[in-house]
Amino acid sequence: MKKTHTNADMSHQNSLSYKFGEFMDSLKKKGIKATLGKIKQKAYYKLKGVDFSTENIYDLTLTGEYKEHGTALVSTSKDFFKKVFSDLEDAVEKEIEKNIFLDYGSGKGGAIIQARDRGFKKTIGIEFAKELHQKAEINIKKLSLSNVYSYYQDATTYLPPLDVSVIYLFNPFDEIVMQEVAKNILSLKNEYKNEVYIIYGNPSCDVLDRYFTPLKKIAYDSGARVHFFKI
Repeated sequence: MKKTHTNADMSHQNSLSYKFGEFMDSLKKKGIKATLGKIKQKAYYKLKGVDFSTENIYDLTLTGEYKEHGTALVSTSKDFFKKVFSDLEDAVEKEIEKNIFLDYGSGKGGAIIQARDRGFKKTIGIEFAKELHQKAEINIKKLSLSNVYSYYQDATTYLPPLDVSVIYLFNPFDEIVMQEVAKNILSLKNEYKNEVYIIYGNPSCDVLDRYFTPLKKIAYDSGARVHFFKI
């Protein structure tokens, strides 16, 4: 049995029992209309052959020197992304410029696909698991999306584009990698072409609090937590 990092294996979410529990929880918390909307969205993806299923990342081909520091593959749903982005704009009290959206630990492309649907001109995902990156490329192609890119790369070696608007991290790695990524993001602070914001979902460390300006912290009914920052 392979040793995994904490929260690295979320494949149990693919089971029928988990999906049924998720369905019942959605009915209870969001009602039938919202729940049917989620089912419709999943049916559409199924019809298109789009795969956002979870996996154990340590069953996959990983790149870079920080292979033992990644965390779980958790796809970003349309509803969650819509809510989080709306809360970010509420936190800054203005509409955010939608130039480039960057997702570190982008998995099968859930967040970069949702961000493109939300009007970002270009979206980029950085993923250290080869199979997840390949699946993201397939998902993007099946949805016929333009200006959506997934790169198979170690997050610590990637520098954000200067016209990035929002950087998204849904607990993609531990404090060791986060430290390196934060340094890279900060190194370009005086060169960014517009204001840059960070969305950090289900935070597992306080590195970003030490590097950037905290804006707001939110805990959702689903149990998810999100911290917003400004660079």
